[in-house]
Amino acid sequence: MQQYIPQLHVFMAIASLVIYFIRGIMMLAGNVHSRPMMALASLTTLLLFATGVYLGFALKMSFAGGYIATKIIGLLLYVGFGVIALKQGLSRTVASVLWLIGLLAFIYTYLIATHRIAPFFN
Repeated sequence: MQQYIPQLHVFMAIASLVIYFIRGIMMLAGNVHSRPMMALASLTTLLLFATGVYLGFALKMSFAGGYIATKIIGLLLYVGFGVIALKQGLSRTVASVLWLIGLLAFIYTYLIATHRIAPFFN
């Protein structure tokens, strides 16, 4: 079972990103509050975080180190900007900018996770 956790983590990251795109398209179309989509987004984000934490412990990585800290902060920014962007009452322009910032946080976290760039904190 343990050998499947890295693949599950990658799958959850991809699923989370796809759902983020779909919710962004729904936001632009004016239909933000789809309960099934919100539940699916929450579930995939939770599983992404849980598998990431599991991998951190399984690989005996230091949670005080820059790699894990930067990934956690990136995930929190991704989720936070997405949640704010998809709230009712924001103009489409503001919501779109916040949504794009969340997308940039996801891309930054991905680049750190794949070791293409160095973590912000070292």
